[in-house]
Amino acid sequence: MIKDIIKYLPNELSNEILRTNVSDEIKEIRIRQKNKVCLITNNFEVFLNYVPSINDLLNILVNISKNSIYAIQNDINNGFVVIPGGHRIGICGEVVMQDSKIKNIKNINSMNIRVAREVIGASNKILPYIVLPENKIRNTLIVSPPGCGKTTILRDLIRQLSNGNKVLNFKGKNIGVVDERGEIAAVYLGKLALDLGIRTDVISNCSKSKGMEMLVRSMAPDIIATDEIGTKEDIEAIKNAALSGVSLIFTMHGKDLSDVYKKTNIEELINSGIFSCIVFLSNRNGVGTIEDIKILNGEEEKMYGCG
Repeated sequence: MIKDIIKYLPNELSNEILRTNVSDEIKEIRIRQKNKVCLITNNFEVFLNYVPSINDLLNILVNISKNSIYAIQNDINNGFVVIPGGHRIGICGEVVMQDSKIKNIKNINSMNIRVAREVIGASNKILPYIVLPENKIRNTLIVSPPGCGKTTILRDLIRQLSNGNKVLNFKGKNIGVVDERGEIAAVYLGKLALDLGIRTDVISNCSKSKGMEMLVRSMAPDIIATDEIGTKEDIEAIKNAALSGVSLIFTMHGKDLSDVYKKTNIEELINSGIFSCIVFLSNRNGVGTIEDIKILNGEEEKMYGCG
């Protein structure tokens, strides 16, 4: 896993990372100009002796882009780049604006490399709340702050709903995934690097709203899944998918129910009865801690304390 990442880094830094006894446990690699590189695991931080220069940061970008930074310019403008394996590299620097839009981020001064991990069985605890009799599912929203495992759990949930689950007598369904930034399936040159199940189709490098529209129109999915919804365009696409009889599995940033209702677009979906299950995650007892599961809309509202 870590070997997918270190090939983009300066050799000296790569060697330092491999010499640590935590290389297989790394969640994040924080690279800040003129400060020691920091490795973050579930339980602690490790500061290396390596202090990167601004040229190191630029060279990492050049390596990621295969010597064509122009090819990843749109990703840079969004603040992060996804590399093969689904690993996300966040970028900070001097933002250049034009017509109220980000035109570029220059003079890069720090990066955060978030290591994507495939955890088979990560969704086991929430699956019984989502799967219903007669091979149906609850439309589900997974909510957590950044770095709490929502994409990892979403990925495993997609896999299990696609393959089926004998314990729950669930036969499996056709799932369409919109992987806008390549983090869910880690598609590279047309191949999925991560396991999303045998009945899953993936559209990548496409906006969530447009991708959902394409899936409904062309792939006849039973379920649509994607990560980090929130825009007005997302909400309209979700409404249209729901009206087409498609089940829904999505994630969003937030901490608790009050955060969900602060986002007008999401509140609209909940009040209209589209979602009937909301899962709240944290990292209180490690990444992917399930804090609560709320069942609502047409059922007796229940909150399950799962921490």
